[in-house]
Amino acid sequence: MTKIKLLLLIFIVLECVSCDNKNNTLQGNWIQAGSFEGEPRSGAVSFTIGDDAYIGTGYRKIRNYDETEDEHCLKSFYKYNLKNGWMKIADFPGKARHEAVAFSINGKGYVGTGVDIDGNRLKDFYEYDPETNTWKEAPEFIGGARQGAIAFSINNIGYVGTGYGVLDGEDENYLKNFFKFESGEWTDLGLYPGEKTAYSTSFVIDNKAYLVSGHGSLDDVWEFDPSVSSVKYECWSHKKDLDTYKQFDDMLRSNAVSFVIDKKGYLATGRIVPYQRTVWEYDSETDKWIEKTGLEMEIHSRENAVGFSINNRGFIATGNVGDYYLDDMWEFNPIMDKTNRDN
Repeated sequence: MTKIKLLLLIFIVLECVSCDNKNNTLQGNWIQAGSFEGEPRSGAVSFTIGDDAYIGTGYRKIRNYDETEDEHCLKSFYKYNLKNGWMKIADFPGKARHEAVAFSINGKGYVGTGVDIDGNRLKDFYEYDPETNTWKEAPEFIGGARQGAIAFSINNIGYVGTGYGVLDGEDENYLKNFFKFESGEWTDLGLYPGEKTAYSTSFVIDNKAYLVSGHGSLDDVWEFDPSVSSVKYECWSHKKDLDTYKQFDDMLRSNAVSFVIDKKGYLATGRIVPYQRTVWEYDSETDKWIEKTGLEMEIHSRENAVGFSINNRGFIATGNVGDYYLDDMWEFNPIMDKTNRDN
């Protein structure tokens, strides 16, 4: 009888724990924001100018009824505005590509690097002028051809670094060098002090950039503050590693996206194995991550998507799940509560 009572007690405790987990409420809510009007794609780029977001380039594979496959890279570009929705703009003039980078400075967008459909890595750059809806060739990236790099801008200076490619005649590898683009010229900023990495994500809060996770540095978080010192190396500071958190398996990822709302950074999508559904909020003042409502069943978990913020609102769009290419778009509201479901 004693054993039966003990087993019953254990069962009740386990049930209570299970109920607590199922009813665990995380803050935030995902709202469908329509669909991207271009062709479904992965590995696209995005940048913002004022109240407008721009999405373009990328890759798509189509499986035909006869089991053959067509794959192609894209040049098409689109502008998104909260009031007017989507509008097609001038096509990107360079080679069609994916896994490129983009940033905006002085009211203009810049797109470059990446890889074409034949696997050739690229180092060219192009400038987009929204006033005239035209592109023109910009100075070539001096860091060498690469794919899967990151880019951001601070105080009208563009920064590009990391990625995958060949450096100084060495074998293909992850990279850790950084460069800045200012007044029409590229400057070498040397190596950042973290691990070599590619397919990381980055966001900017209060004129400081944060580099998060990625191939080769899954648990890393680094802060870049160009105002700290004229010594390039001293602009970087190592933040708390993701693997110090109990739920770090749900945090590590590559090919993820990020965006900023109310001076908080948000990390979403991406994969190790499997695709990551969890979403995390970063507070740069406390150097802490907090889990928010994740991508639920009606939202495809994905990689190679784009993330952006306009009007202090954060969005994710496009991406792929295996050979399934997406054109949906979702907005995240970090304030609303929603019960987390076991997906």
